[in-house]
Amino acid sequence: MTTQTQPAGEEKKYFNLYLHGIGYLNNVRTITRNGQSYLKLSVAAIQGPADSADYTYFDCTVIGAEAKQLISHCVQEINSGQTVLACFTLSNLLVSPFIHQKSELRGQPGAGLTSNLLSLSMIKINGEVVYVAPPKESTSDVIPSNASETSDALDTVDTPQTSAALEALETPESTDVSEATGNVEPTDMTEDAAITHHAV
Repeated sequence: MTTQTQPAGEEKKYFNLYLHGIGYLNNVRTITRNGQSYLKLSVAAIQGPADSADYTYFDCTVIGAEAKQLISHCVQEINSGQTVLACFTLSNLLVSPFIHQKSELRGQPGAGLTSNLLSLSMIKINGEVVYVAPPKESTSDVIPSNASETSDALDTVDTPQTSAALEALETPESTDVSEATGNVEPTDMTEDAAITHHAV
């Protein structure tokens, strides 16, 4: 039996699956796992017609270096309940199971979506654009040409609201994060992280 090894200097290749969208940023926090700190946040992604949009919620680990800086500069605005809208790129989408710990669903299984936040191409705070990423050479990472126009069209969309009950919940436990790959494991997501906001 022979084992093939990767030649020295040869770059490892991956098949990537990216999710591009626009949505509201919420609940920024730092968690520590195995001595490593990770920046996390929730994204309420918008989909559907502007007059009756739906939201899909992701619990994200921020792994992009520039994205970490941008989120760090907006923590106060995001966590104080201001409207922070962003164009984002996610990767490594996983379904993370958990057991409900509260409400009438206590003890029952549930699931949420986790992902890695790679980059932000636009940030809009309280209706004002505060950041637009410069165009990149790679076509897969180019900012959509209508990013600003799309965000303007969303001015009529109801933003997701946080109920008083959810605001009172304790800070979510951390999600297992692989130190080697930066991938979010699907085995340790809490109910609080999965159910962060509800749309009106």
